[in-house]
Amino acid sequence: MRKQLALSTIILLSSIVNAQDQDYVVSCSSTPLLFPKQVLAKDAKNLEISADHSEVIDGNYLLTGNASINSAEYYLAADKINLQKATKTSKADGNIKFQGADIMLTGGKATIKKQDSGIHTVFKQVKFHYPKGKFNGQAQKIVNDGKVQTFDSVSYTLCPVGNTDWVMKASKMTLNPKANKGVAENVTVELMGVPIFYYPQYEWKLKGRSSGFLAPTLATFDDSGNGKSGYQIRIPYYFNIAPERDFLLTLNHVSTRGEAVEGKYRQLLDNGRIEIEGHYLNKDKISKEERWYANSKLDLSLNDKTELNVISKRVSDKQYFKEVSHNNTGETSLISSVNLAYKNKEQNLKASIFAESEQLVGDNNDAEYRRAPEISINKKVVGLNGREVNFSIISTQFKHKTKGANETGIRTHAQATFGRDIKTNAYSLQPKFEISKTKYVMDDKTKKDRSIYSFGIDSKLFFERDIGLFGKGVTQILTPRLAYNYTPYRNQSALPNFDSEKMSNTYENLFSGKEYTGLDKISKTNDITLGLESDFVDQKTGETYLALKIAQAYYLDKKDGKDYSNTVAGAELTIGKFTFNNSLEYDTQISEVAKRHSALSYTSNARKFITLTQGDDGEQRSAGLYGAYPVTKKIHAFAGVNRSLSDSINSKKTIGVAYESCCWAIRVAQLKEITSGNKFDNVTKFEFVLKGLASSSSNLTSHLEEDIPNYLGNLE
Repeated sequence: MRKQLALSTIILLSSIVNAQDQDYVVSCSSTPLLFPKQVLAKDAKNLEISADHSEVIDGNYLLTGNASINSAEYYLAADKINLQKATKTSKADGNIKFQGADIMLTGGKATIKKQDSGIHTVFKQVKFHYPKGKFNGQAQKIVNDGKVQTFDSVSYTLCPVGNTDWVMKASKMTLNPKANKGVAENVTVELMGVPIFYYPQYEWKLKGRSSGFLAPTLATFDDSGNGKSGYQIRIPYYFNIAPERDFLLTLNHVSTRGEAVEGKYRQLLDNGRIEIEGHYLNKDKISKEERWYANSKLDLSLNDKTELNVISKRVSDKQYFKEVSHNNTGETSLISSVNLAYKNKEQNLKASIFAESEQLVGDNNDAEYRRAPEISINKKVVGLNGREVNFSIISTQFKHKTKGANETGIRTHAQATFGRDIKTNAYSLQPKFEISKTKYVMDDKTKKDRSIYSFGIDSKLFFERDIGLFGKGVTQILTPRLAYNYTPYRNQSALPNFDSEKMSNTYENLFSGKEYTGLDKISKTNDITLGLESDFVDQKTGETYLALKIAQAYYLDKKDGKDYSNTVAGAELTIGKFTFNNSLEYDTQISEVAKRHSALSYTSNARKFITLTQGDDGEQRSAGLYGAYPVTKKIHAFAGVNRSLSDSINSKKTIGVAYESCCWAIRVAQLKEITSGNKFDNVTKFEFVLKGLASSSSNLTSHLEEDIPNYLGNLE
């Protein structure tokens, strides 16, 4: 948050006190200095003095012509230096160069006085530069009396020395390190010489975060409520209330809807944290109704073993995100929850109480089952030689928004898992035995139950050999894998299905012996799974160049008339800047590829890369193109397109261009995403960043990085 503050970044000048306390990041790796950096003297008691001419007048030294003084504390050079021994004062005139521990200055006149084990200084018509902080500026006068520092007619920028694309100007600035306080008067922010902001007086803390404006954002959009286009301006102001508390207030002007006020309060507690966020629009211009959004989070450690997490999310109506906030437009539901968790590592004991509720938003009308509440207990008993027994019980009450049409009730599932992990350098064995009982008490008064057990063993062999690959010495690790899983048949047609879904046939899922997620459906299994893995690892760096794997399950008892599962295979290849990965599922019955996903990438850096993807999940075929390209050293374009080949539509498209310099950056991005049917959410966002003064929009940055993998969205 500190880097985003607009006016409050005057705090950078507090580096006169201690530049090492600050952390500033600019895009330029190096910037020019005011003059070549000097090496300070190592002798703390004596001065190193040089000049073309020197003379002694009344015990004082007058140095002229390339005069310089070098000490352990500072370096001073000028056309003329008057060194007064009695008062320990040096007065310099003409082409002054001064270098302290953290600062470099050039100017017309300077007075430096050794007093009370410190240095008092006065500089006139001076330019200053802090190399560590990479910021610089100029002032008519800088005075340091050992306690307070004042700047008269000061200007400051984070641009490189000699570049003033943007500057901050103040008639007077005072820094008080003891009070940890800075005050600036008549503050003006200028861009390309044009004033864009004025503040009569501003106060801030020299160390720590400060209050101030953040970078505003501008967006255009298509309003689905009235079919018209509009624009949005968000102006945020950050309040640093205390070291552990802050508040972000944002004015959100939506041209088609009105003025919304948004606030977000955060506080660190002794044993946790709390966040409270609220949005409010008094009267929508179109609907004439109040619109609002509320979101609160509480994370609290009640003790070293118990944690409480509370999330509460509510919104006035389903279309709020699309019509008012123009953020989180892809949300389909808001989940509120309470979770009380206990974890005792010494006792290998876990327990939790969890409850949730759901509010549908957007165009979603399909509610899910919700747990209200769920109580779980897990106990692990560790024996000798890797033997483990896990006991667990979980009881869940399932509710649904659509009453009557969906079964509701309480499910209680108890399970004991016996396992052992045997591993050597040559092989590994993981036998496992599970026994469980599940009881259902339904709201229609019926009771149902199921008892079942399962057995499985997973084994691996490890073979290694040294070979050559791509001209490098690599180690090939070959891992044959064999597993057996058995679960007897149980008639479960009368049982409800609250949370079970069909699992995809991935490599690991084939070895698990399970076909469904959740606890409601446990399939009959009598399978042998055979797999083979092969990794090629660089002997020096440990980097894996090539990873191959393939697996298939043989059904000792046929499933859906099949003797074998589909064959699952995967490959990942890395050669320099190129990466390729492919996964597929091959149906051996009809000799066709059932599912596949491929990706080919070339990545030079976060501003120069391209990725091509293609996939088929058995129902939808899709393709994706993602990348960024530097048009010039300062301009780059970026794009991400995901297209449904089955429907011949672009389901999501992100495209834009950005300009970056050492001082500022500008970016325009168009975000288009299908919401439902043929409806699209279409928003164009614009952001302007003065580096060191305001940073990228966090919402836009996260959106771009999600839509365009490998893209670095932050413009700082």
